[in-house]
Parts: sequence; structure tokens; C-alpha cells
Amino acid sequence: MNDRISQVKNSIIAFADQITVSAGTFLSVLLVSRNCSEAEMGVFSLAWTIVAFVRTVQERAIAAPFLAFTYSPGFDRPTFRGSTLVHQSCFALFCSTVIALAATVAWILDSFQGQLLFGLSLAFALFLNLARDQMRAVSYTDFAVIRLWALDIAVVASQLLVLVTLSWMKLFSLTNANLALGFGCALPVLVWLVRIRHSFRIDHATVVSDWFHNWHYSRWLVAARVLGTAPIVTVPWLILCFEGKEGTGAYAVCTSLVGVSLMFVTGMNNLFQPRTVLEFQRNGVRGMLTTIAESIGLIGFVLICISVTFWFYGGQLLTIFGPQYSKYGFVAFLLSLSTLSVSVSTLLANGLAALKKSTGFFWGEFCYCIVTISFAATLIPMQGLAGAAVSMILGGLGATVVTAVMLSREIANVERTQSASVLKSTVLMDDRSIS
Repeated sequence: MNDRISQVKNSIIAFADQITVSAGTFLSVLLVSRNCSEAEMGVFSLAWTIVAFVRTVQERAIAAPFLAFTYSPGFDRPTFRGSTLVHQSCFALFCSTVIALAATVAWILDSFQGQLLFGLSLAFALFLNLARDQMRAVSYTDFAVIRLWALDIAVVASQLLVLVTLSWMKLFSLTNANLALGFGCALPVLVWLVRIRHSFRIDHATVVSDWFHNWHYSRWLVAARVLGTAPIVTVPWLILCFEGKEGTGAYAVCTSLVGVSLMFVTGMNNLFQPRTVLEFQRNGVRGMLTTIAESIGLIGFVLICISVTFWFYGGQLLTIFGPQYSKYGFVAFLLSLSTLSVSVSTLLANGLAALKKSTGFFWGEFCYCIVTISFAATLIPMQGLAGAAVSMILGGLGATVVTAVMLSREIANVERTQSASVLKSTVLMDDRSIS
């Protein structure tokens, strides 16, 4: 009973934390859209698709193996935690350096200082946001949701305070917005590192071996995530080709509004994924499937309610970004359905994480990539932003079907293995009794 109460308490706090994160993202985009033109909004959204891509790669390459193995014998050690922090820091530094160098090269070729400053500020924001993502992943794995909520409140408050100040002082620009979104993460991440300093230890002898061990597990996850993120990155660029920067900006506003539901899914999954892994360790396949069913029921119900809201009030809700966006209400509704379709595949994939079958992720993400981009290239020239949203729905449905098939197959393999093990034990016992 106490364990159940603790789970409910953690779920409520995780939900509150995700509301905080979602509200911060939503209000940040709102401030950018209010202080910038549609074309500038398009540029900002395209730049942050790169950030989103890198963040998802980090989640699969570093956070996912940490979650999968941290409860396993031999990996519940401080040095494994320390190795994970080193891996994340090196990855973040490498990606930020690449963006900074790319911005420098672009500036040298074009002699455009604004492009250099924007790129450098994006690199700064990326580094600190990646550190924040690691903070969130470790905190959810440790079920330290209360402390994480407090830190996320500090992040959101800092980011919004700087953005509002920039707007009030008439100093708002895309470069300054990037700096604000990075600056807000700095102090909370530092506080988090100080708080957990006794739980990890960096051992140079195990950092490399832990990396190869984790990479052996996560390489398929990374490949799958690259494919899964490809549509999210590619579709806005296709919209840029056929609808221009203004269309790209409008699509970014719609995805930001619908992103509230996507962030809800992400936040709740941060709690359900470790629960699914733990349930498999404790209660086997039955416990794992029960947790997956609970997560689909809860998250599906909330997402359906959100989609109904967008059907009736999507256009009105978009006007908070500016009156020019009110005509895109139907696009927001379609995008909310795409969130619903892809979220089911995400929750089913938690079962593959519990079974440590990383290759199963690949085929679901592969289907999502191929279906989404193929339909987007076909539908966007004919239907514009609505065509882009429909392609996302179809991709999510395809990923759900494929992931469900892969999970069923892996569960059947586990059950066959367990049955064979039980049969072998029975035979051995019979032999001993005969002897």
C-alpha cells in the first residue's frame, strides 16, 4: 500500500513538474513570437530543430543506457554514475563546439556578424540545455521528483525573467533569446551537481569501458532516434521550401501550442519508463505489461481531451501568439492527433527498454521516418501545413504498429526462454530424485 501511495505521489509531482517545463517552453516561444516577425520566428524554430535533434541523440546515447543498467548488479556503483556524467559533458562540449565552428565559418564566408552571434549564442544555449536534460534524466531515474521540480521552477523562472526584461528594455533579439534560454539552466544545474556529488565518483579507469558497454547497448537506440527525429527536423525545412519562412514560423507556433501535450507525454514517460523497467525486474512480463497499460490509459485520456479542445478552440488559442495565426487552428488539431498517435509507440517502447532489446526501437523509428517524410514530401506541396500534420499522424500510426509487433515478438522470446529454463530445472530435479 505504501509503495502504491508513493507511486501516486510521484506521478502527481512529475505531472506538476512537466506542467512547469511545458509552461516555460510555451511562454518562451510566446515571447519570441510577440517580439519577432513571422520570418524571424521561422529562423528561430529551424535553429532549435537542430537543438532538439542533438538533445534526443543524447537521451538515447547516454541517458537511456544509464536508466537500463543502473538497477542491474554491477552497475549500481558510484563510478558508473560518474562515467555517465563524463560522457554527457564530452558529448555536450563536442556538439556545442561544432555549432560554434559552423557559425564562424558561415560568418567568414558571408561576412555577416549577426549570423556569428546567433550561432555562438545557440551553442551556449545547447551546452547548458543538454546539462539540464542530464539533470532531469538522473533525477527521474532516482525518483527524486520533488527536488527536480524545485530545480525546474528555478530554470523556468530565470529564463522567463530574462526574456521579459529583454522585451521591456527593447533589447529583444534572437541572439539574446538564446542567451536567456541557456543562462536560465546554469545555476540550477550547478546546484544539482553539488547536491548529488556524494552519489558519483569519476574513475578514469572505468570511463572508457563504461562508454563502450553503454554504446554497445545504445547504438541501435541512437540509430533509431536519428531516424525518429529526422521527420521533426526535415518537415520544417520542407515547409520552408514550399511555404517560405512565414509558413515555417506559423508551423512553429502551432507545434509550440501542441508542444504542451508533447511535453506532458515526455514528462509522464520520464516517470513511467523507469517504473516499467523496475516492474519487469520485480514482477516479470505481467508487471511490465500492467505498467504499460496504465501509462497508455492515463496519457491517452489526457491527449484525447487536449485534441477535443483544439478542435473547438484551436484558432482562438493561437491568437495569443498573434492574431495572424488564428487561421491555423485546424493544423493545431491535426498536430495534437499526431502527438496521440506517436505517444502510444513511445509507451510501448518502454517495454523494449525493460527487456533490454534496443534493436526493437530501430524498426519503429525507421517506419516513422520513412512514412512521415514520404507523405510530407507528397502532401505539403498540395495541402500546405495541414499536409505536414497529416504526414506526422500517419508516421505515428505506422511506428505504433511496428513497435507493438516488435514488443510482442520479444515477449514471446522471453516466455519461451523462461519455459525452457523451467523445463530444464524440472528434468534435473527428476534425475536427482531417481538417483
